[in-house]
Amino acid sequence: MLRLDLVQEPRLLEIETNTRQRLGEAQRMQWLGEVAGLPESLRHIADKKQQAERLRAQADRGEDGVTALG
Repeated sequence: MLRLDLVQEPRLLEIETNTRQRLGEAQRMQWLGEVAGLPESLRHIADKKQQAERLRAQADRGEDGVTALG
């Protein structure tokens, strides 16, 4: 499972952008395996973004142990 620090969230956004671009290219080129697999990657990225938001909220409340996504 991907673990990252909240300061790495911009990298997660870069990965999301790249994955969306790859999906668009795969659709144009009719690379069916990529078209089938990349939405799953995007779902995992969305999950990580939600985890980051929850961790950020915990940090804002002053709770400990909120720097890692798991």
